[in-house]
Amino acid sequence: MMLSHLFAPWRWLLAAWLLLALTPAMAQQITVYGSGNVTVGAQRQLSAYVPISPNTVVWAVNGIAGGNATIGTVSSTGLYIAPSVIPNPNSVTVTAASTAIPSSVGSAALNITQAQPRLWGVNPTTVAPGAVTLTLNGASFPSGVQARLAGVDLPTTRVSSSKLVATATIGAGQVGTRVPVQVFALGLGGIGSDLVQLGVVASVGTSTPSGTTTGGTTGGTSGGTTGGTTGGTTPTGTSTVVLGAGPGTANLQAGRFLEQAAFGGTPAEIARVRSIGMHSWLNEQFVMPETAISNPGGQANGPVQAQFLSRVTTAPDQLRQRMAYALAQVLVISMNKNLYPDEIVPWMQMLSRHAFGDYRSLLGELMVSSQMGKFLDHANSNKPLGASAANENLARELLQLFGIGLVELNPDGSPRVDGQGRTIATYDQATVQQVALALTGWTYQGPNNNNWENFSGPLMARDINHDMREKRFLGCTLPMGQGAVTDMTQTLDCVFKHPNVAPFVSLRLIRQLVKSNPSGAYVQRVAAVFGNNGRGVRGDLRAVLQAILMDPEARSDIAGADAGRLKDPIQHVAMFLRAFGGRINATNQLSWEFSRLGQRPLTPPSVFGFYTPLYRMPQSMFGTAVFAPEFQIYTPTEAVLRGNLFSRLIGSPGADASLDWSSLVSLAASATDPTALINRVDETLLYGRMSAPIRQAIATAVIAQPDATQRALTALYLTALSGQFAVQH
Repeated sequence: MMLSHLFAPWRWLLAAWLLLALTPAMAQQITVYGSGNVTVGAQRQLSAYVPISPNTVVWAVNGIAGGNATIGTVSSTGLYIAPSVIPNPNSVTVTAASTAIPSSVGSAALNITQAQPRLWGVNPTTVAPGAVTLTLNGASFPSGVQARLAGVDLPTTRVSSSKLVATATIGAGQVGTRVPVQVFALGLGGIGSDLVQLGVVASVGTSTPSGTTTGGTTGGTSGGTTGGTTGGTTPTGTSTVVLGAGPGTANLQAGRFLEQAAFGGTPAEIARVRSIGMHSWLNEQFVMPETAISNPGGQANGPVQAQFLSRVTTAPDQLRQRMAYALAQVLVISMNKNLYPDEIVPWMQMLSRHAFGDYRSLLGELMVSSQMGKFLDHANSNKPLGASAANENLARELLQLFGIGLVELNPDGSPRVDGQGRTIATYDQATVQQVALALTGWTYQGPNNNNWENFSGPLMARDINHDMREKRFLGCTLPMGQGAVTDMTQTLDCVFKHPNVAPFVSLRLIRQLVKSNPSGAYVQRVAAVFGNNGRGVRGDLRAVLQAILMDPEARSDIAGADAGRLKDPIQHVAMFLRAFGGRINATNQLSWEFSRLGQRPLTPPSVFGFYTPLYRMPQSMFGTAVFAPEFQIYTPTEAVLRGNLFSRLIGSPGADASLDWSSLVSLAASATDPTALINRVDETLLYGRMSAPIRQAIATAVIAQPDATQRALTALYLTALSGQFAVQH
């Protein structure tokens, strides 16, 4: 009896332990994250929370372990790859079952969709009640496509994969509203595009609803005027203003050149170019010491962004700064993922160091950069085991963005077509997979075969994790048994010799530096220099840069309708400040304000940068949709916010920037004749090219101001925001 009393507590403990061991489902539920839409042929990385030991799981699609080609496959690490053809039904369930307790299962629902059509603009942007014809511009419009206005299907004609024409009837009750326009891919797995807003007004030419623009004159009406005439004289209350055409264009060639080769010209820099000539200025810049890019360390990226903004306005090696900035829009890394200074500054230093070097060497360092290793998940991408696969991110971007692009190109950058007039793809998914295998076996600095994030140096090769099989892609063969270093080298050599590289990279740099719509002849001339710098060297960026800047098309001072490029927000602000000898200070706090303009410094939202290089403006006055990449982040909202930033920098820059426009105040003394004031602003910002309509609108606004300071501020502000200054001609 005494013994039974002695062991009674242990019986209760044993019973409690058995209860916990036999009822795991109540407390040990697996959760799978990653539900949502997956584009046909695309990937989705799923993850599972497994509160069970061991925490390993078996992945399945619709109950089939590993899935199959019809419903999609899932790797042992949860990487789901959608099928190449949309299944019917197009919804699948991916499950993760515990290996310890198979009855404990988590799941994620995935919808397999068509590629999402992208809608970038509708033309016209403003309509009146009645029957209208709308031109929709975008990308990835499939053969089965439908335009919708406020949720109502419209008769739609597909002109091309980037253009639709639709007809609609606008009701009188919609006046004063903004109506959503959307494009839908039809059929199984169809998906809608982004929304674009269409303004509805009583009659075309009247004011638009809040948030839309009509492209009217700058300055509106003031001082009793109603628009005025173009040039000549304008009634302004009781006074008459006679407007001239500006004092001349003595700085035009040097000013235009420095908008392409630098972040705009300071008065001293313009004088230097005029004194020694453009070729001599380039030679000075090529040998100028590189401005140091410091790494503050730690976990605060604010100082990195602030120093970057200051450097583009103050660094003497402006040519290097501009070229590194252009390369950063091609070889993209973002602080959205690379959070800390160690993860971003070495990439900036690398672009600066290679700005005048050769493109193949730049790619070689980029591919083993620990910073890129994190951004594109290349570090610790090991050879496939079982149902796993090599990470394809770096392989895909090497092909699509760093090297050859999506379609075969002619030497002038135009797409090659087959006998049916269709573009020819440069590579397929099998190519991506082969390149990904060739790039396996790299890890961060450290003693192990797979090391945790370490940004103190480049990635290290670990052949034990490298796929040793033979690889074939782009007409090249990598023999079996080669290590990670050799396969990496031969992969880059194979891509670099592809005929697309010269026109593809040349076109992207021309668009960054000079103009969005270069002629084919311009591209071909630069691509020829990329292919051979005259000394048998391919990819010499110094020679390519000089060819871009000194080409007759770049040096033509005649500004055609599509002969420029929109300045992005950072360039717009930097060029404005430098024109008046100003600067962004090293301790500035401008990153947040630039983020509101779609360009948070060093933080592009995707691998394509801040905007897609293929963005086009609507057909409008050009007769065809022209390339205008930077306009993707210059919506009406961002245009207003850009105006707000300029207003603050001009009126109260605080500690963020230094700007002195006091010399304009004395020129604004006259309350009735703003000619001298406008001439000075014109000469400083536009090099004497201010058009008569803009001059008239600014004059109308200026003379309505109460004092000289406000008149000077108004002339400066309106010119800075005018299309003639916002666009780099």
